[in-house]
Amino acid sequence: MTVEPDDQETIALVGPVTIYEVVEVRERLVRALTGGHEARVDLGDSGPWDLAGLQLLISLVRSGLERETRVRLVNVPPGCNEVALRSGLADWLARVRE
Repeated sequence: MTVEPDDQETIALVGPVTIYEVVEVRERLVRALTGGHEARVDLGDSGPWDLAGLQLLISLVRSGLERETRVRLVNVPPGCNEVALRSGLADWLARVRE
């Protein structure tokens, strides 16, 4: 998985978002957050997903709040939606979507 800032406000996640990738990517994502602004995370080219990937998103949203940055998710793929639904986090995902 790669983290590709495509402009100042959007961070694109590309590739798998599973337990094997999240540790490596988390710090890069958090560093990409800029304090006081809104950040969009584009998930359109990401997948496959597992619960660790969804936990990464939860952690990212929390880290954004700590940095006074509102994190919104865009282009959420079906695989991420399915993991959220199966884990009881579909409502949370709906609240952080753009």
